[in-house]
Amino acid sequence: MKTLDEVFDLYVKDLKRRKAKTIDSIQAVYQKNISPVLGDKPIDTIIRGDIASLHFDISERAPSLANKCLSIIKAVYNLAITLSLTEINPSSNIPKNRENKRKRYLTNDELIALTDELNKLKDIPLYQKSVAFIWLLILTGARKGEIAKAKWSDLVGNTLVIKDHKTDRYGEDRIIHLTPMAIDIINNLNKDGEYIIGIKTPRRTWETVKKAVGIEDMRMHDIRHSYASWSLQKISLAEVGGLLGHRDQATTQRYAHIHQDKAIESANRVGNHIESIINTDKVL
Repeated sequence: MKTLDEVFDLYVKDLKRRKAKTIDSIQAVYQKNISPVLGDKPIDTIIRGDIASLHFDISERAPSLANKCLSIIKAVYNLAITLSLTEINPSSNIPKNRENKRKRYLTNDELIALTDELNKLKDIPLYQKSVAFIWLLILTGARKGEIAKAKWSDLVGNTLVIKDHKTDRYGEDRIIHLTPMAIDIINNLNKDGEYIIGIKTPRRTWETVKKAVGIEDMRMHDIRHSYASWSLQKISLAEVGGLLGHRDQATTQRYAHIHQDKAIESANRVGNHIESIINTDKVL
């Protein structure tokens, strides 16, 4: 009988086959937290109590991490069942820890203050790409990885058409609609490489500006939440989902009927709303 480590290796191969996006982080969590305790045990000797004890122990120091470990074990056993290596999943019916979903949005005043700080840095060569990166996050609601991976060849009219993205397993391109301000920001960048921005993350610049503004609790991903919040003031929930590239199974059907022209109109309405909050002539 295969050990949990051996089945996990099969699980990783399956993730690679499906071109999953979080393989490295899954492996890191497994190797550090699960393998030392259960990895060398044959899968048919591991009982629900073993997994529950592991979950409880990790929960004492990191409740969210404990939930991730439980999800990984459950997925590994589901694969084992599919491969006829076992018939039961001992991780079933183990309740996860309650996690408070963090919600943090930029207020209008914070956006104005952030604009001022970005403008102080935009003409300094060291910060130019990072400032442009942050502005594209603000103006499009895109994921950080989508902006980082955007190539000049992906720029099609007033859109970015990204093939390699979080939900590309569905076989669809991620279309990011660009407002006139976003297009101006891109056009002001030097074409010195394959990628539009040319950096993976503006993390250091983000840390600098958010400290100056006094929003240290604001994560970079919260910009996307803020975009959604601003959007909902102007367009419907389904239209927001379309702009953000959501693929939640419960909402896919609602998003499927949003036409290109409507998406462009929606993006521009949101862009105009964001620009109405700040002084457009301060940007660029």
